[in-house]
Amino acid sequence: MWKKNLFSLILNNGNFKLSENLLKNVASTQIRTLQTEVPVKEVNIPVKWGHLAARLWGNENEQPILALHGWQDNAGTWDTLAPLLCHKRPILAIDFPGHGLSSWIPAGMHYYTWDLPRLILYLKNYFKWNKLSLLCHSMGSIAGMRYASIFPEEIAFYIAIDSLIYDDYDTDKVVNNYATILKKIQGISKWKDEPPSYTMEEIIKIWHLGTTKSIAMESVPHLLKRGSKPSSKDPNKYYFSRDPRLKQILFTVEDKKLVETLAKKLTCPTLYIKGTNSPFGNDEFAVEMRELIAKNNNNFESHFLPGTHHLHLNTPELLAPLILNFMDKFSSK
Repeated sequence: MWKKNLFSLILNNGNFKLSENLLKNVASTQIRTLQTEVPVKEVNIPVKWGHLAARLWGNENEQPILALHGWQDNAGTWDTLAPLLCHKRPILAIDFPGHGLSSWIPAGMHYYTWDLPRLILYLKNYFKWNKLSLLCHSMGSIAGMRYASIFPEEIAFYIAIDSLIYDDYDTDKVVNNYATILKKIQGISKWKDEPPSYTMEEIIKIWHLGTTKSIAMESVPHLLKRGSKPSSKDPNKYYFSRDPRLKQILFTVEDKKLVETLAKKLTCPTLYIKGTNSPFGNDEFAVEMRELIAKNNNNFESHFLPGTHHLHLNTPELLAPLILNFMDKFSSK
């Protein structure tokens, strides 16, 4: 029952206070975060195909840290961690195109991961920032690493959570999937009906299991706030509102020499935090690249913490001290 109550509170996106009974049941990290009172503001950023939605924690008159989420997540992934950091620097978390509350790309187009570093450049120019400070997770970390490697002089610091490079090098599997993915994209382009909808309990469980339980059940509502909508057919049900084309991104494996070159050029202050229970970044090449970065970058810092791929969302109190300490050393407005 407490999960249903928590879901309703978060989904309504209003100011609320938790009841005493609910406080007893919600995990302690969630309680501390939800009770943290910090200025939060929704931001819309114009782009040629619509807008980017973003969420700003902290002082809107100070240059924020740009926070980038993972694949099929949204800015809600920072709901628990950002309030613990924004007293030092404001956090601006965007929804990538097709994710959360941001506009989808035009019909007939396909999402491409190298568009994300270009999007970072767009945001830098739009806000007229001199240097960027990046807080990234998963797909956002890969985009951040690519940008930081290409524009090293434009980065004050880069924080990567549980990912640095795209590390799936089973090329046979990747290529074999291409035909299926391209055909599915064609089918999706013709799909105009409302997607399947689910009860509150069902949609929480689906998202939880869809991440192989990486996102804790009590953490899912933070993402659902921006990643779901009430069904027009049944007000008691919800559907996933992200662009269905996101499920069919062609995550193209890159030549290892290219990745190695990018790694060598990652010279900005870098903090890497990895969950020990995460399946990512454990293969031989990923470890080799991490060691290469450490060798070439005197300001590279890495930590291994207990947790899943979404440890920043599930257990923010473990990451916050490390990030705050790193920010104290390298934060540049």
